Amino acid sequence: MYPTTDQTQEHAAALAGLPGMTPVRLSKLLDGFSPALAWKAVRAGTHPADPRRKFTIAARGADVDEVGASYDRAGVAILLPGSIGYPSMLIGDPGAPAVLFALGDPTVLEDRPRVAIVGTRSATHYGRQVASELAADLVAEGVVVVSGLARGIDGAAHAGALRADVVDGAPPVAVVGTGLDIVYPSSNTMLWEQVAARGAVFSESPMGTKPHPGVFPARNRIIAALSDVVVIVESHHGGGSQYTADAAARRSIPVCAVPGSVMSRASAGTNALLVDGCTPVRDATDVLVAISLARTGKEEFRADDANRQVSCLGVAGGGDPLARAGSPIKPHRAVRASNRTSPRMSEHQQAVFDAVDDTPTTFETILIRTDLSIATVAEACDNLVEQGVLSTGAGWWSRARS
Repeated sequence: MYPTTDQTQEHAAALAGLPGMTPVRLSKLLDGFSPALAWKAVRAGTHPADPRRKFTIAARGADVDEVGASYDRAGVAILLPGSIGYPSMLIGDPGAPAVLFALGDPTVLEDRPRVAIVGTRSATHYGRQVASELAADLVAEGVVVVSGLARGIDGAAHAGALRADVVDGAPPVAVVGTGLDIVYPSSNTMLWEQVAARGAVFSESPMGTKPHPGVFPARNRIIAALSDVVVIVESHHGGGSQYTADAAARRSIPVCAVPGSVMSRASAGTNALLVDGCTPVRDATDVLVAISLARTGKEEFRADDANRQVSCLGVAGGGDPLARAGSPIKPHRAVRASNRTSPRMSEHQQAVFDAVDDTPTTFETILIRTDLSIATVAEACDNLVEQGVLSTGAGWWSRARS
């Protein structure tokens, strides 16, 4: 945490805005230095992280007061780790920005569940519809939707989040690659303004930063780090949203994917994620279950709490709540009979065993197929692994080979 004296925010913004500065270089300059001290050392040409004095001439020609005034005029907040408004979920993250800029209210992320909805810019009508409806439903449930304000899936997700006209709905959040004074793409200007007015728009790029290829993959790590769960709606093979999925995986943040047509190139990446074991998303209920698991962990559930939570998410109880009219993807129920029984299995264990495939099956899938509580499924999975009838990995179970 930095002190708030000596124009701390202004010095940080001035450092970030030096020509040729990158997030990595900025982190090195501020490693062990307050912004004011780092600025002084850079100007003097004595900073150990700038041995070639790459930034000295530019720093000597910069006016820190004018830098601060320009941010004030634009209504852009300068956030430092530990300061008010800097997202708490970024503290300790290996890729946390040394300086973050914000329009709107940066505190809207705190104490709320958060989901990233991202995907290709070249979205199909199906993908845009799913992203929009998914975002609207989640916002109505109090979930903050985080995305990148790009064309395609990102824009559709933000539009859906803004469409949810609910008094207690969650505010939208965006993470962009340009400076907050440069709207990109310009076609999303109205979305940009509405997200900033109702929620927050973040960027690690200083004002004046124009769009260029490097800033967008970099900002995806922030989108992932801000989220409890990442949902990929549509993605081509090697698409930009794969960076978000990779960043989430490195942080042990669950990655979910919306299934798409095998004939659609826009769904090639998401379908590949499903093959790799990512959780399928059919509607908001699947996402709510994933968020619940990510935020609480099965170890923290008491049986009563788990039953109440699953019931309120619509997973427990009679029938399958996901099989509702208009859902673009119909739910799959495990109805096959078990090909293996054991006197050691209780009724719940047998139900869980029946719900597990020979290939990796996610915890969320087992929940949906069994209609059992989270605590019951977790206990049954552990017991079946101990009995040797199930194998387990990172968030999945499969039938053990005989």
